[in-house]
Amino acid sequence: MAPLRTFLCLLAASAPIYAEHLRVVWSAGDFSTISGPAGGNTNGHYSGFAIINDAGEAIYDQGFPDDHSPCYNTDDGREFTIEGDCWSTPRKFKCKADFAGHPETCEVKDGNGNSLGTSNGQTDTTFIGIAIGQDSSCVVEFNSDSDGCPVDDGNGPLHVTSG
Repeated sequence: MAPLRTFLCLLAASAPIYAEHLRVVWSAGDFSTISGPAGGNTNGHYSGFAIINDAGEAIYDQGFPDDHSPCYNTDDGREFTIEGDCWSTPRKFKCKADFAGHPETCEVKDGNGNSLGTSNGQTDTTFIGIAIGQDSSCVVEFNSDSDGCPVDDGNGPLHVTSG
């Protein structure tokens, strides 16, 4: 019976740690209105970046990671590195925007630069009378190498280390 017990112990010790399925979302949008003869045009812009688990909880949620836009329209876009409790090696997040700052392409890479997933952005344009609004996003799904990333409570488990 000892060989069976030894085998079961080895099997349990080599069992894989289940990874947590995550979604990374780059978002941007803007709106503009034209007012009547009295003036008062209104416009605005937003930018966002979040890493979300399958329960819909954010494990990282910053509109401007490391005080920069998460997506650039210059050169090859913006790539930044995030480290923390959810993976054993840093992850790289890259986004290239169009001229208006809407995400066109996005990618997640492991610490060695190997791609874990890519996607193309989508932009929706809405005309409402004399106003226009655009909402854009790019989403990449990947797995962490842990089975439960803590939810971001303001002192989250992840932080930007470069980029």
